[in-house]
Amino acid sequence: MKAFLKKHMVILIILAVFLLLAGIWLLLWRHIGNQVTKAAYRAVYDTLSFDGAYYAKCDLSTVQAYLPETDAVTKALCGEQLGTLSFPSEDGTVNCPLYACKPLTDAGKNNAIVLLEQADGISAYELSGFQYLDQQTSIWAVCASYGIGGGEDLEAVEIKDQDGKLLETITDSAALSDFIDKFLKLGEDIGENGIAQAYFDAYTAEFGETDQIWFEDSTVKAANDAVYQEAMKFWTKDLRLVTIKLKNGYQLRDCIYAPVPGTFSVYGDYKITEPLF
Repeated sequence: MKAFLKKHMVILIILAVFLLLAGIWLLLWRHIGNQVTKAAYRAVYDTLSFDGAYYAKCDLSTVQAYLPETDAVTKALCGEQLGTLSFPSEDGTVNCPLYACKPLTDAGKNNAIVLLEQADGISAYELSGFQYLDQQTSIWAVCASYGIGGGEDLEAVEIKDQDGKLLETITDSAALSDFIDKFLKLGEDIGENGIAQAYFDAYTAEFGETDQIWFEDSTVKAANDAVYQEAMKFWTKDLRLVTIKLKNGYQLRDCIYAPVPGTFSVYGDYKITEPLF
């Protein structure tokens, strides 16, 4: 036996090392697999679909955009139970109660924020869209979904720069009516081709036709990255983020107003027929 071990020592050492490495590799992959599985189960909580609306998980700062006095997302925010949602988990199906946000409903507001109760606490979700808008791509469909009929439905319009710094808050009723009248004229979604064409037209109107920037296959293309970055600086000049706050509690947050190409983006992209501000 000793002679056998001595004769085959090198092979046995190599085999032992190989088995050790294989064991470590197997344990590592099991760990990675478990982590991926857990991440997949956690990801199902990132978004909700309830009563024809979509919701996205949000943090305290988002809740504070609706309820500035709120200092924590806790059970105290939970009002009427709206229903129960089911989620897959490693241990089977988990049923979680979904609640309206009490401070909003007490103020007669709609469910712009809802709360989901899980084993580890309460999570807040912000309204991110309506199933109705999946097939309806017009500003009128957006207004119908959010309950916008005229300026009287607006509470305020916030205008920020592209870094998120608040520049102006419009609350005057006449100014809000003027804004919504122009907003309603945005009409139909122009789509990817339309917005690319708007950017290209704005560029050629300013700089003339050039072989450095061209329009092809519904896309604006550039000769190189430096040219594209310079064009992007031009297109985003005076870009604004617009939040429309409604009296019913809903908000259309951080819509993109780009005056240079003359476009407005909210559930699609629209050509501006006259300046909104």
